[in-house]
Amino acid sequence: MSNKTKAALSIIFIAATFGLFGFMIWYTAFRLSAHFGAISFLTFLIITAIAAIGSVVISFSTGKFLNLFVSILHITNGYIFLFFVYSFLSFAAAHIVQLIWNPPLVWSGFAALTISFAAAFTGAIFGASFSVKKTDIKIKNMKSEITVLLFSDIHLGHQRGKAYLQKIVDKANALNPDLVFIAGDLVDTEPAFKPGVLDVLSGFKAPVYFTEGNHDEYLGSERLQKLLKQYGVHILRNEVVQTHGVQLIGLNYMNADENAFDMHPSDDQDTVKSVLAKMPLESDIPSILLQHSPVGVQYAEAAGIDLMLAGHTHGGQIFPFTLIARLSFSLSGGLYRHGKTQTLVSKGAGTFMMRARLGTFNEINLLRLIPEN
Repeated sequence: MSNKTKAALSIIFIAATFGLFGFMIWYTAFRLSAHFGAISFLTFLIITAIAAIGSVVISFSTGKFLNLFVSILHITNGYIFLFFVYSFLSFAAAHIVQLIWNPPLVWSGFAALTISFAAAFTGAIFGASFSVKKTDIKIKNMKSEITVLLFSDIHLGHQRGKAYLQKIVDKANALNPDLVFIAGDLVDTEPAFKPGVLDVLSGFKAPVYFTEGNHDEYLGSERLQKLLKQYGVHILRNEVVQTHGVQLIGLNYMNADENAFDMHPSDDQDTVKSVLAKMPLESDIPSILLQHSPVGVQYAEAAGIDLMLAGHTHGGQIFPFTLIARLSFSLSGGLYRHGKTQTLVSKGAGTFMMRARLGTFNEINLLRLIPEN
């Protein structure tokens, strides 16, 4: 795929996103005025636009701020956006019901708003905690069984801080894994660098290995890596190490290849294809690839990788984005096989933009790697 084609696809994607967002605002205001006619369409349109656009702008513009008020504002506006999304869906459903059964408009309008609030409230509850997802994976050439604790996409910052990370560390230590892997997007906004937040990482009893994600890069790779090293975290940057009888390969955040279109493209000139092709791997030792985004599995297979571990997708995080994630990523969450290579994609231990989950759950992954024979 040429650079011009990728640029054209990016423009189309951005235009489609803005177009859909604009339609959602218009349609929600239109249905509000239809159900509650005492207020004009223009008034509803202004209120809806301020709420929807304002929540997005605040969510994306508060990353560098460091105070409690901004954190509360950031979290609150995430919930406002979530309520807006479910209002759009609820009013669309109410519109269909109206066409078929024609219930009183005010009743169906209040029902739509109630459902929207209930969905947003439920999402907020589900987004506040995490669960442990256990998976057994058979790998050839394994000499003995090992246990790995994988997590990704905590997005520490305004939404989550030291207390949440401490819960993950405590749970990991209780599970007693041999290794801990962090597959990127550890940090998201400036409060992640408050004194004391990341030093919780030194509490892991098992060796910890980290590869960075796109949000780690956005917030500053160098200062994050400097802190992680202080806390005993091993940072893997396009390199391979041997530990516990396996070859562990860690890649920077990068595109699959030079032709791939990615909604979150990397400026890195290296690609999964180019780096793995030059990686010195031994064929008789099990190999595990740790990278943030679940792309380039075909190159992992070509390099003889037994298991690829990734995150990034959040599994879509909330419905209906769960459906979009399945369309956008061939590997969106769970365990997959591509030829001889297996891929485990974590849906993430945290959330992005809104502290909510619906249709997915925050998860950390306990992987029992078992000799195939």
